[in-house]
Amino acid sequence: MRIIFLPLLLGVTLSLSGCADEATAEDPLPESEFSELQSGLYADNDTQKQSKVIVSQEDYDKELLVYTSASPESIDFVTGKVLLVDMGQRNTGGYSIKVTSVDISENYVVAQVNLVKPGQNCLVTSALTNPYQFVFIPTQKEVLITERITLEACR
Repeated sequence: MRIIFLPLLLGVTLSLSGCADEATAEDPLPESEFSELQSGLYADNDTQKQSKVIVSQEDYDKELLVYTSASPESIDFVTGKVLLVDMGQRNTGGYSIKVTSVDISENYVVAQVNLVKPGQNCLVTSALTNPYQFVFIPTQKEVLITERITLEACR
């Protein structure tokens, strides 16, 4: 009896311990390395709020020219893509936009974007601003974007 019970117990224990390694829908996704290529608060041209995935050097060069006269970096589009996030023109300062993380899934990546707005008591410049950021994401997977809006607390 004990001889049969021991292998049965061992088999159940091993099969249950294998379940612990499986991912669930609530498990966090692993983060990917990404790098900022260019960012700013002022664009050379007025733009609308947008997120855009850029997949060629030619398109990156053209898009960057809308925002700045800085020379574009040479990008390896075989290994990755460029993500542009643009908050669009704002009437005052105090706004910002930033990719905060890029999480990898089996079939896609999720880029988390944080948009910051100034609170009621914030002292801001009265100049027009246009926060934007270009980042390189080293993957050929589809890029999905989620946004989080943060209200800056000022006293």
